Amino acid sequence: MELDSIKSLISAYEEVSIYTSNKIHEAVEGVLRSHGITYEQMCLLRMIYRHHGISSIQISEALDINKSGVSIRVNRLIAKGYVEKQKIDNRSFGLYITANGRAILQEGEQKIHGLVGKWIEEVGEEDSKEFIRIYTKINETIRKQKVEK
Repeated sequence: MELDSIKSLISAYEEVSIYTSNKIHEAVEGVLRSHGITYEQMCLLRMIYRHHGISSIQISEALDINKSGVSIRVNRLIAKGYVEKQKIDNRSFGLYITANGRAILQEGEQKIHGLVGKWIEEVGEEDSKEFIRIYTKINETIRKQKVEK
């Protein structure tokens, strides 16, 4: 592929990615502000909800961020009563979303689903599936490149 073509694709990706991310953040901004959490923390709530008993280490590995960064974010959610730690064995704890955490997550996801649902209706099911296929392929490439380093 030619360098000009690569630069053009990178530029288009950046514009689309930033714009759509901003629109999603805007959709949940009121929910986040009213509950005193960040978008990253809402994403952690989603991950903990979907993976009952997940550990901070597993979150760190899945998101490719350091464990101390995960611990800080998780501890803030625990302090607010949105997540709880439960002992799994003598050395490890699992993370679980509380009823209050589930309520916030549900409220945020309703906003996101409303917005993204409109995009999917406009784009169509076939193109939406193709977008997810390609975006998944990009994620897999990123993960593969990380392992190879």
